[in-house]
Amino acid sequence: MVDKCKMENKKLLVTAMTIPLMLAAMMILSTISISSAYAQNVNTLNGITNLAVNGKNYPIKFNISTGKLLGLVEDKDRAALIATISAPHKGTLNIEVPKNILDGKGLTVHVDGKDATFRETSNTITARTLAVDFKKGSRLVEIMFTLNPPIPPPPPSGRTKDTS
Repeated sequence: MVDKCKMENKKLLVTAMTIPLMLAAMMILSTISISSAYAQNVNTLNGITNLAVNGKNYPIKFNISTGKLLGLVEDKDRAALIATISAPHKGTLNIEVPKNILDGKGLTVHVDGKDATFRETSNTITARTLAVDFKKGSRLVEIMFTLNPPIPPPPPSGRTKDTS
């Protein structure tokens, strides 16, 4: 009887943890302007998927060490590429981003809305390849480019204190 209660409590805890994650993903996805972009024939561990942007297909090379790439969309308004993944274990998503789709001066990567560990493994004239680490249970990988570098603040005005 005690084991059955513990099992039911674990089921409730998993359900209670899953619902906020699903709501957060829905909130993130609801703020994304899709710009007629989506991935076709995804659900494999590695290979090439086609990203359709405004009626034109672009091949996107990828490899995921554990889990699956479930979907891929471009958010042109935020200069971002967003991947939906299934991650039964921690792993790495390697993805080649063609510069004719997205490029910029800086780069930020989030996994499930938080800063992520990533490496730029290649940067050629035509594409950047990134390796993005994710944790078990991760769902969303956002690759965001900074179109213009941030302007540093001006130096403080006024005189400096003379220490002599």
